[in-house]
Amino acid sequence: MIGLRGLEVAAGDFSVGPLDLEVAAGEYAVLLGPSGAGKTLVLEALAGVRRIRAGRLLVDGADVTELPAERRRVGLVFQDGLLFPHLSVADNVAYSLHRSNGDGERAGWRRRPSADRLAQLAGQVGITHLLKRRPQTLSGGESQRVALARALAARPRALLLDEPLSAVDDDARDGLQDLLRRLSADEGLTVVHVTHDLEEAFAVGSLFAVMVAGRLQQVGAPYDVLRRPATVEVARFTGARNVFEARSVPGDSRHLALALGGTLRISSPAPAGVCHAVVRAEDITVLPEQHSRVGEGDSFFTGRVRRVVCAGATAVVEVDVPPLFRAAISARELEAFAIGPGSKVGLRVPAAAVHVV
Repeated sequence: MIGLRGLEVAAGDFSVGPLDLEVAAGEYAVLLGPSGAGKTLVLEALAGVRRIRAGRLLVDGADVTELPAERRRVGLVFQDGLLFPHLSVADNVAYSLHRSNGDGERAGWRRRPSADRLAQLAGQVGITHLLKRRPQTLSGGESQRVALARALAARPRALLLDEPLSAVDDDARDGLQDLLRRLSADEGLTVVHVTHDLEEAFAVGSLFAVMVAGRLQQVGAPYDVLRRPATVEVARFTGARNVFEARSVPGDSRHLALALGGTLRISSPAPAGVCHAVVRAEDITVLPEQHSRVGEGDSFFTGRVRRVVCAGATAVVEVDVPPLFRAAISARELEAFAIGPGSKVGLRVPAAAVHVV
C-alpha cells in the first residue's frame, strides 16, 4: 500500500498539495495530468529524493516520511533510464544486486551478486541478449527495460515510474506496456506511473489520479474518470471536446439551458444554478439534415459544418449550432453523407451521454 496524507511539496514558486491518496497493495495507479501539474514532484517525494513541506508518506503501512531514499524500498525509473554509461547492461543491473541481500534489504556492498538472480531479472524483462552491451548502443525501449531490471533487482515494495515510455517508439511502447502490466499482476507489485498520455494510462492503469495545477482533481477507476469527470479540468484533460456552460431550466429538471443558446436534455435532474454540460464527441451522431427523427431522451440540433479534421479512419466535425459542437464520425460516413465545410447537418445527443459537472 502507498499512502499520501496531506502531502505538500514545493519547487521554487510552484507548490503541490495538500494531497491525500491511497493506492492499494498490488494496484497499478496512474498519476495523470498535463505537463506542469506537479506529478513528478509527488513521485520524487515518494522516492525520497525531494524533501516535503508537510504531510506523511506511507509504504506498506509504515511511515517512511523521515527515511532516506535507500531505506524506503521503492524502485524508481526515470524518463530516460539514467543508466551508467561506463558499465555494461549486466553491471548496471548488478549494481542494485550488489547493494541488497536476497530479501531486498540494503546490506552493504556485496562482492559477488547472484548470477541466478541476474539471469532471472534479465529473462523477466527480456534483456538476456543485451547483457554484454553498453547503454549508448541501446534503443530507448531497450534502455527502459534495463532500467526496470535495475529497479526490480532490490525487490522493491513499490515501483515508481516517471514518464517511462515518453522516449520510446510505438512498437517498443506496446511491448513495454504489456511488460509493466504483467510485472504488476504476476509480482503483486504496487505501481505508481506518471504520464500525461491518456492512451498510455488506459493501457496500463487500474486506478487514475488526475492532477491539474498542483491539485488532485479526481481519483477513480479509468472508465469512471473518463465518463464521469469530477471537474471541468478533468473533462477537458480526458478529451471531452464539448464542455458547455449551462443553467437549469426553471420547472424542468430534465433540460439544461446552454449559455450560448438551445437546451440539452439530460438523464438525471439538473443541479440548481450555473453548471457545465460535458458531452464526448464520440457520443454525438452526425446525420444529414433531413434525418431529424429523434428517439425518446435525445436532443436534436441542426447547424452548419465549420470544419472537418480527419485522422485516418475517423474525423471530428465541428458544427456551429450555436454553440459549436464537435462530433466524431467515421471516414465512411463522412463520404457517404457528403459532409464538408458549409454542409448543413443534424446532431443527435442522447440524454444519457450528457454528464453534468
